[in-house]
Amino acid sequence: MKKVIISIVLVVSFMGLHPLTAQETLNVEVDTYELLKSLSQSKLADGHILLFNTTHEDIAWLDEPEICKIDRDEKWLTPYIEKLREAPDFKMDIEQSSIVMEYLHRHPEEREAFIDFIDQGRIGIGGAYVQAYEGMYSGESLARQFYWGAKWMEDNLNGYQASTYYNVDVPGRTMQMPQLAKKAGVENFVFSRHIKGLFYWESPDGSRVTCYSPGNHYMDFYNLLGMQDEEGIQKMARDAVDWYTLYNNLPTKNPVMPVMLNYEFIWDQTPVENLEPFIKKWNGIQYITAAGRKKIKINLPKIIHSTADEFFEKVEKTTLPEKVIKGERPNMWVYIHGASHQQALKASREGDILLTQAEKFATINALLDGSFDKYPAEKLKRAWEAKIYPDHGWGGKGGDVTDRTFLQKFIYARSEANSVLESSITDIAGRIEHGDQKGIPIVVFNSLSWNRSGIVNFDIKFDQAKAYGFKLFNSLNKAIPFQKSHVERYPDNSIKSVRINFEAQKVPSIGFETFYMELSEDERSIVSTDFDNTIENAYYRLRFGDGGLEGIFDKELGVELIDSRKFKAGEIFALNSVGNGAGEFSEVQQPDTKFFDRLSTSKTKWSIQEEGPVFTSIVMRQPMQDAIVEMKVKLYHTTKKIDFDVDLLNWNGTMFREFRIAFPLDLDNGKVTYEVPFGAVTVGEDELEGTGGEFYKGEVNKIRPRAIGNWISASDSDYGVTIASSVVTADWQDPTDSLSQKTILQPILLASRKSCHHEGNDYHQTGDHSFSFSLTSHKPGWRNGRQFGTAHNEKFQKVVDPVRYRIGVLPNKQSFFSVSDSNLVISTLKKAEDDNKVVMRIFEADGQDSEAKINVFNTVDRAWRTSLIEKTESELRAKDNTISIEVGHNAIETLKFK
Repeated sequence: MKKVIISIVLVVSFMGLHPLTAQETLNVEVDTYELLKSLSQSKLADGHILLFNTTHEDIAWLDEPEICKIDRDEKWLTPYIEKLREAPDFKMDIEQSSIVMEYLHRHPEEREAFIDFIDQGRIGIGGAYVQAYEGMYSGESLARQFYWGAKWMEDNLNGYQASTYYNVDVPGRTMQMPQLAKKAGVENFVFSRHIKGLFYWESPDGSRVTCYSPGNHYMDFYNLLGMQDEEGIQKMARDAVDWYTLYNNLPTKNPVMPVMLNYEFIWDQTPVENLEPFIKKWNGIQYITAAGRKKIKINLPKIIHSTADEFFEKVEKTTLPEKVIKGERPNMWVYIHGASHQQALKASREGDILLTQAEKFATINALLDGSFDKYPAEKLKRAWEAKIYPDHGWGGKGGDVTDRTFLQKFIYARSEANSVLESSITDIAGRIEHGDQKGIPIVVFNSLSWNRSGIVNFDIKFDQAKAYGFKLFNSLNKAIPFQKSHVERYPDNSIKSVRINFEAQKVPSIGFETFYMELSEDERSIVSTDFDNTIENAYYRLRFGDGGLEGIFDKELGVELIDSRKFKAGEIFALNSVGNGAGEFSEVQQPDTKFFDRLSTSKTKWSIQEEGPVFTSIVMRQPMQDAIVEMKVKLYHTTKKIDFDVDLLNWNGTMFREFRIAFPLDLDNGKVTYEVPFGAVTVGEDELEGTGGEFYKGEVNKIRPRAIGNWISASDSDYGVTIASSVVTADWQDPTDSLSQKTILQPILLASRKSCHHEGNDYHQTGDHSFSFSLTSHKPGWRNGRQFGTAHNEKFQKVVDPVRYRIGVLPNKQSFFSVSDSNLVISTLKKAEDDNKVVMRIFEADGQDSEAKINVFNTVDRAWRTSLIEKTESELRAKDNTISIEVGHNAIETLKFK
């Protein structure tokens, strides 16, 4: 997504001047004279200005995706390949691997020549698959950017080692990206919309990459080439003086500085055409004079063609960057990949979760088989490719087509993942030896790397006269409470279909437990019709009012969690929210109360829908001005949590509306933390210091709303609250009162916006939308709610009454993989890309150095630490069923074993 192009006046510039001869004097203004003189006397004068030349192309922004493919071919790559043939000194960059893939698909006849140019160092390619909103993806999805980027190119382009990551457009960086890139062998970043210069960017674990930013916009040098006469020379000289003043600080020869020509097809091409005349003009300057100044001979650094890879290789010999930046830079264009594409991003998150679940259990199934012959490697690869394909170019010209394409990619990835997952767990469940157990088996699978308790529900059907009631037992034959819902009966009162709800306790890490349902006498559920707007259990006392909950009292902690004087807990409200997609640019556009609607302005009728030993559900239906809200609040009795399931129905698509759900906590300036890829960010502590540059003047730590992962949490010294969320953006400050000190956690449901492309589409999102949230309270600190927040979205999987087509070899309960400490998370298990070994990725979540002991259900012969993209680095200690690996604070480690 992008951006209204910065307005500039373009004129025919240097082409209008005759070229300099060897002895000709350039007559310039005094300022230019002094700049050129200073540059000529600097160490940089004996070096080079390295020009890397590329075209910034979203998958689809300038037009629909397929039209953009054609344009990339015909207007850029094909002419540039021809130029590589004709001009031996010309070099070029391509920002991402997906562009290379599509070009070679269109031109297989060019593969040999293309690879030859790479081998000559004349083509450089960015190490990621696309240029994405980094915070839009899960950690594993970001890791796969380098599988389809750096690894794909090494495997398919004669061993090309990508060393540079391009993401020049989006003003947002997630804090673990340097570590991911570094561990994939990509050590340099090029991005803009930031402070100009050369610097290091460091992840929380200490991983560091070298970064170059041309400043606010990647069109900086394009603008220079569009300047009149002397103005461009002066700008180039000033940039060079600024560069050598700050950099070239090592006592070595041949210093370098970068310039980047990066442009788009719809821009005026006059500056692009002026590149070679400008180079010739600059490189030909030997004498200068000015009014009141004598003619002098000067020596300027020559501009030569380069690639970004070459620049970073050379600059490290002459410059040691003194500035180090650390932390998260929250995305300024958060609405684009969040509330304005709600259904797509919901499918994206579900795909992220299902893909890792599918990989884990497909790998386990292969290990049980003793062979990877049936492992669905290609199916998973294509699903991952689809999952990470959508880049930052939502909307744009023909944006309806682009948005549908991106949505369909997410849906495809989710569907394929679900297919692999169901097949794998069905196969594993068929291996269980049930022994003397009686009844219908229900196998519950836990894909997370800790022993986990949580709610399970499943639907089951019966023939007439077969079932009237049930009993439920765990694997130790202990009766457990359950609750029936959605019961349908035959005329003889026997059960036709039913949903069973129960809590599965301590299901093993990346493993399963088998439960058994026995038929018994009829036990009808009784639903009370009496409701005085208060309900309680061992954990909470809830008080319902107009629009939401007026109180949530935590009995264990002895505190009231909610301050309902402004908003109720769970209250839906809508605001005026005018903005053109990413058109805010320098700051996140804030909603206002020129339009304001909320549930609590009308009488809310709450009623009990279901109640039993597992949960009580209270429901409401109430119109708002532009939609109807249906909400179900579930208070669970066997575990400490409250669910809020929200349906926004009949939404009419009125433009510039924004819907939020409020959780107003009784905290003044609570400490807010939220999940990011492979980590967590605490507001005010974990962001980049200062601002994002001369254009982004606001303090980075004050940016809001934010892109969030699975959860957002707030704490003070007395208690903490964690909200698990199905949406990907959230706020925490009162949008109706800038002076309020109260912490109001607000997942943002929906925003109707317009693409900032001048021919772009509106994001109406008309129709029905569903959302889910879950709340728990705990002792202070986000770490006490992290596992809860993750588990709500990564639900238990189950197989009901599996077909036992094998001789049973598995017990009723088993962990396949686990890890020694709760701060360590196994993010995925998969077949290795290049052989039949097993790959595991693990990360440290809480900021503590650890000696990890990884337990494996079968014997491990050998194990190795690898790069992110599975290159072997060192051997690990492996004995019997245990692998030992040191995992530093906030580190992401990949290991391989057999």
